[in-house]
Amino acid sequence: MEILLLAVLPAVFLWGGIVVTRVSMVAMAAMFLLATACVPSEFFSFKAGGLTWTVDRLIVLAMLAALALGWKAGKVKFSPLESVDYLMGLFLIWLTARTITQPLGSILPNQPHTLMHMINGYCIPFALYFYVRCIKLESKDLRSVFWLILIMGIYLGCTAIFEVAKIWSLVFPKFIADPTLGIHFGRARGPMLQSVRLGVCLLSCFTAVVIYTIWLNPFKRTRWILAAATIPMLTLAIGLTYTRSIWMGLLAILAILVLLCLKGTMRKAMITGGALAGIVGGLILGPNLVAFKREYSAAETRESTYMRAAFAYVSLEMFKERPIAGFGFNQFNVANRPFLSDRSTEIRVESIRGYVHHNSYLSLLVDLGIVGFFLFGVMLIGFIRESWQLWKSTTAPDWARGLGLTALCLTSVHLIQMAFHEVSFSSIENGILFGSFGLVLAARRIVPQSDSEAMETPVD
Repeated sequence: MEILLLAVLPAVFLWGGIVVTRVSMVAMAAMFLLATACVPSEFFSFKAGGLTWTVDRLIVLAMLAALALGWKAGKVKFSPLESVDYLMGLFLIWLTARTITQPLGSILPNQPHTLMHMINGYCIPFALYFYVRCIKLESKDLRSVFWLILIMGIYLGCTAIFEVAKIWSLVFPKFIADPTLGIHFGRARGPMLQSVRLGVCLLSCFTAVVIYTIWLNPFKRTRWILAAATIPMLTLAIGLTYTRSIWMGLLAILAILVLLCLKGTMRKAMITGGALAGIVGGLILGPNLVAFKREYSAAETRESTYMRAAFAYVSLEMFKERPIAGFGFNQFNVANRPFLSDRSTEIRVESIRGYVHHNSYLSLLVDLGIVGFFLFGVMLIGFIRESWQLWKSTTAPDWARGLGLTALCLTSVHLIQMAFHEVSFSSIENGILFGSFGLVLAARRIVPQSDSEAMETPVD
């Protein structure tokens, strides 16, 4: 293996040098997210220097080199920190303190290591935010990003459809067809082997395609053709995740786009039609949304719904015991054992034994206490405010305002997922969210101060 690595190393350095010098910094960040989502360790990895190297980790090295070269070439600007940066720093300090005081390894078999949980779930997304935030952003930088996102959306969407149709010959990589790997086999789950993460990626691609084709270029025939070819496929793939929180995320995106992008009679008609469709759909499909057949039976789907009450009850009882500092990061599965013996409630709390947490809000309360929950919440509110101000700016070019709108849509998706899942077990969910926030801050820095400066060519 070492001989093979030595033979490949020159080619890696050669192509790495080409990527670093020819690819824009923001496109490299998009490549990192694409590699994290689509090229996991199950597909490619090797060990060197005592570490396991994957494609996304190699891209991290390229990003560091690009950051150094960009700083030397004047393409990087370390602007003064803003309030959201200080809030992120305070949250990271508190998170680190509540992590290093706990066992840093795996607390239970098949459960995430505490240290890697923190690095993957928070440190990498925060680092991605600061990396993107420092870029001197231009409209041309977003062209390659858009095409990378489009390619990812087409690949993930087609893969999801082929998965559910069981056309395994067209599913790539082949490990997706292995039911022993990951979870949610039987639903669309993609190379990340998990339906929620696939759904978040599909929703991100859906948002970018809608905003940077139909909204940004409403009079370009080629963009309408592109939208007509990809949006129905992405919508179908989102449905095939069979994940209710992902469906809710799609509805949230559509609601935001209707409320913020449409005007006059069209907006009133869409709001009225959407409300009526929601009422009728809720009456007809409501009971079936609690229990429907996915990879398991409808009864097991119903059971997973009722288990959330147990998570909520146990989490609140744990929070009452340690409300300020919590039990420590990633300690829910260890610290909840005494509470699973509670017989004072009719809720079957024993049913969640061995399960990871399924609610990020409650997980923050249990692990980090009210301090960590407050810092994270205020930080998110700050980023939402920055995104809203960019979207409402009268001097920002449309391509920059589109970044604010994209961040608002992705935030709505993220907030919904946090209510139903723990989103910090990989760098995908938080990476997409905080990467979009980094773009907002980078765009806010170059927003012109007068309308005469606001004329700039939109993304092609």
